Amino acid sequence: MSNKIIRLESLSLMDHDDDRNDGGIFQTTRLIEVGHPYDEPHFKTVYDGSYRRLVERHSDRDVVSIDFIRDPSDSDGNCYMVRLKDGHELFLPMHAFISESKEVTDDEQ
Repeated sequence: MSNKIIRLESLSLMDHDDDRNDGGIFQTTRLIEVGHPYDEPHFKTVYDGSYRRLVERHSDRDVVSIDFIRDPSDSDGNCYMVRLKDGHELFLPMHAFISESKEVTDDEQ
């Protein structure tokens, strides 16, 4: 038996629209979860003939795995490595996320 990280969660402060000079900031929870798209949902304006509406769209960069690793380039030497379906690897600071893990048997890894 061992533990496998299945999800990272972080509270972020984000501007609520594209106008960076309006000072509008809100809190949002950022989730990175194995098996789900990495990119946050974002909205695109589409014109359907009579009016404009917002539609949600995701990228295809699914999260394959999340690992806790030692990274000498990080200030405290620890980070999370997120592997994506498209082959990219993301190195995220450990202090910015809370991890959720589950116990797995050797055949589940």
